[in-house]
Amino acid sequence: MSTTLPPSLIEVGRVARAHGVRGEIRVALHWEHSDSLSHVDEVVLTAKEKTLGTFAIRSVRPVDRAVLLTLVGVQDRDRAESFRGAAVLVSRAALPPLENGEYYLCDLVGASVVSPNGPVGEVVEVRVHPSVDTLIVRAPDGKLWEQPIAEPWIVSVDVEKRRVELSGTDGLVES
Repeated sequence: MSTTLPPSLIEVGRVARAHGVRGEIRVALHWEHSDSLSHVDEVVLTAKEKTLGTFAIRSVRPVDRAVLLTLVGVQDRDRAESFRGAAVLVSRAALPPLENGEYYLCDLVGASVVSPNGPVGEVVEVRVHPSVDTLIVRAPDGKLWEQPIAEPWIVSVDVEKRRVELSGTDGLVES
């Protein structure tokens, strides 16, 4: 997930590939149970820090662990395939409001991670597993660690300060 997105947009998935010959795209969702694309009228596609365009949604079809989107102006397989790998963004305002203490997992990407012993690294990805969601943390030496987002390992999350505090490093496993 990109860390330079405008705060008004949230990345909900990536274009996996074209589907069929009529311009439909398969979107691999970051959270497979998300129905956010069914509640918005348009998406923004970005790749390599560049906006590819804002597209009105013509249709949305959920499929196994993904969504098939038909976008206005994308009418053939070649055009759909040109978006392979692009981030799919939606307006934050179109998503359900958050309760106090809640946050969207995508808001953790780019956050610093600290423990009582000092800095641990930076969140570079969030993975959603059937039993627990995890942070992928890049340590200063470049090594990747996976940390469950659960008690007793997570002490606090401050989205505004972009900071995750751990109780220690015993929950970290090499990723």
